[in-house]
Amino acid sequence: MKSENQDIIIGVITSFVIASIFSMIPIWQLIIIPGIIAGVLNTTIKRAVLASAIGTLMAWSLYVISGVILNNVDLILDQFGALIIGPGYGGVFIFLILLMSLAFGAIGGALGYYSKTVINEYLQTKKE
Repeated sequence: MKSENQDIIIGVITSFVIASIFSMIPIWQLIIIPGIIAGVLNTTIKRAVLASAIGTLMAWSLYVISGVILNNVDLILDQFGALIIGPGYGGVFIFLILLMSLAFGAIGGALGYYSKTVINEYLQTKKE
C-alpha cells in the first residue's frame, strides 16, 4: 500500500523532470504535458493539481534563474517593461512568467486526473 504522500512526491519529480526537458524545446506551450502526466499518476484532484503545479514551477524557476544569471534576461525584461509600463518593472515580468508556469502546471494536472477518471469509467462500463 502506498503512503499518502508518495504519489505527490512521484508527481512532483515526474513533472519537474519532464518540464525541465521541455524547457529546452523552443515550443513553450508543451509545458502542459508534464502536468498531464503528473495528474495521471495521482489519486485525487488536489494532489494532482498540487504535484504538477509545484513540479512545473520548480522547473521554470530554475530556467528563469539560469536565464538571469547566464543571459541577463532581467535586463531585457527591464527594457521590455520600460516600453510598456515604465522603467524598473522586469521583476514583474519574471513573476508573471512563474505565475504562468504555476497555472499551466495546475491546469495540466487537472486535465490529467480527469482524463484518467474518464478513461477508467469508460473501461468499467465497457466491461459490464
